[in-house]
Amino acid sequence: MKLTFIVVLTLICIFLLVGNFTPSLLRIIPTRSLELKINSLSTDKQVYHSNEPMNISLDVYASKNTQADFKVFGIKDRRGNYRLDQFEKRNLTSGINAIYYSYTTPSCYGCAGIDPGKHQITTLVSCENITINKTIEIQIES
Repeated sequence: MKLTFIVVLTLICIFLLVGNFTPSLLRIIPTRSLELKINSLSTDKQVYHSNEPMNISLDVYASKNTQADFKVFGIKDRRGNYRLDQFEKRNLTSGINAIYYSYTTPSCYGCAGIDPGKHQITTLVSCENITINKTIEIQIES
């Protein structure tokens, strides 16, 4: 009985030691699922005028390094078209990623076709079958 216990204990120790020296390619390492979150979406001001520069800031949290699709859109004209409409792919690192966009607001008169007033800006972030979004509202005056 004692001998059987010692043999089993010795075999377990050998398997543990061999397992620790196995090349990493042979080990099964579970993959982490992606957690993606928009921490904030903001502009440098709340009220803008025609043809004024706008800086848009986006903070996105990713639980691992990955690549994501980003779309920022908003400010509809009278025909229902978005005057702000940007798309790009970006690499995200694990943690919080700060992303910046620059845009010049359209005119509130003439052929630009937007009405003064409240307008929405939305961002979509898509990665690994996850899509998240956030919307803010700004004011554009003539």
